[in-house]
Amino acid sequence: MGKSRSSFYLTKWHLDCIDEQGNSAIGCAASMRWHKVEVPYTSLLLLEESKVASERSRFQELNWPSQMGDQIIWEDSSFGLSGWWEADAPPLTARLYHSEKGSVDWQCFQPRSHALFDIADGPVLKGIGYAERLVLSIEPWKIPMEQLRWGRFLSETDYVIWIELLGPASRQWVWCNGVPVEGAIIDDETLQLPQLGLQLQLGQSVILEAEKKIFNIVHSLVDYLPGFNRAVPRFFLYADEHKWRSRAKLMERDGVKSEGWAIHQLVDFRREAEGPRLGELAL
Repeated sequence: MGKSRSSFYLTKWHLDCIDEQGNSAIGCAASMRWHKVEVPYTSLLLLEESKVASERSRFQELNWPSQMGDQIIWEDSSFGLSGWWEADAPPLTARLYHSEKGSVDWQCFQPRSHALFDIADGPVLKGIGYAERLVLSIEPWKIPMEQLRWGRFLSETDYVIWIELLGPASRQWVWCNGVPVEGAIIDDETLQLPQLGLQLQLGQSVILEAEKKIFNIVHSLVDYLPGFNRAVPRFFLYADEHKWRSRAKLMERDGVKSEGWAIHQLVDFRREAEGPRLGELAL
């Protein structure tokens, strides 16, 4: 976990794999410290062809992914998964936020990788993968943002990674084949890169998540961290989150440059939903 003087500390891994048919698996390994209590978290989001996305999670033991050179291995037999990623592109890093209250550091160990995801009682996915780690030493609701966008597009020849924080001091980080790109225009269906004369079209989108996920996670955390729900402000608790898997085309002036799969996400903190606070619920 590392040491921090903050009362809050979060480390979160995201590892994914999509095969040629679009079957997708997204794994999360995380640990959050609130004051002196640490809570582990593991989740698996699975999308199989012609099926609705399913997710399972636990707040119990935690097996971290391990790094050995260009390889990442994640073994968690009790959770029913085994994964292997081998880097096919150099790593990327960025400090997404910093203040006297803390910071947010993003490390993309593998913007594109050769990956294998073996799921117990489920499929074995072999395809192109991605691996990143996010470290926060500040409560995320203290970061000034109204919307968060994140995404990754991977093909055999190209990859595009993007992060955008919209709010009082909007910022974005975009890389195309490892090269930073400025002035991107991002929405739910396209990512335009005028600087390069490229446009990423996000078509045939399938919903992976569309729910009040933060609310659901905090609701579960109350059993392990009494009082945590009262610390989370309403605008953050009821954020709208959408995550998609899309068949994507990277377009240039002469036509299609490459095709592949994208996973992309929007978290909107601007709408404060009606309903009781978690502190008012009978838990």
